[in-house]
Amino acid sequence: MVDQIYYKIQYPLKKAIDLMKDLDSHDLDSLGEGLSDYDREKIASFIEDWNNGGREKLTALISDLRAQQ
Repeated sequence: MVDQIYYKIQYPLKKAIDLMKDLDSHDLDSLGEGLSDYDREKIASFIEDWNNGGREKLTALISDLRAQQ
């Protein structure tokens, strides 16, 4: 079970966080030049979801997982 949590949740989250850290250190306008319309739409959707309760849902999920340990 622990292996499944790592490979399905922790590892993808870690990769996403590392990617976001890389994005923070660059000029987003120059990075956006190479993105397709689909990628831009997915990023905008993620940001909108994050701002509309996504952060709280992720925090609650992490808290629940910690409580089950």
